Amino acid sequence: MRDNGLTMVEIMVTIAIISIIIVMGLFISNDFYRSNLLSSERDALLSVLRRARSESLVNEYGLPHGVYISAQNFVVFAGGSYAGRSAQYDENIPRSAGVSVGGLNEVVFELLSATSTASGTFVLSDGVRSSTVSVNYEGRITW
Repeated sequence: MRDNGLTMVEIMVTIAIISIIIVMGLFISNDFYRSNLLSSERDALLSVLRRARSESLVNEYGLPHGVYISAQNFVVFAGGSYAGRSAQYDENIPRSAGVSVGGLNEVVFELLSATSTASGTFVLSDGVRSSTVSVNYEGRITW
């Protein structure tokens, strides 16, 4: 009479196959997470830039508005520069720790015209991929 149980080799092969599938899933999900984190951070930066631009267009508080990028936050501020701003109007939007931002760190949009005092590019990077957001002197924001 033959025993209908599994042999040790069959169990080891099954565990190896399941382990390979799990490891592949972890790599794929980690890549998806990093990609989503980068695009989410880019969208947050676009949102704060558009907000500062629109607040300058509508003459909110009678001051130009801008965006400053600190290590932990995007700061939407009112004033001619971050150093000379009216701090009571600051709005801090938390940044993701997994994405670094290089290039410009401050841009100010002038009252009513929303032209920019700086022209350049913000470079967001997760260490593997990067994404750019550009602002020109006319206040146009592109990505």
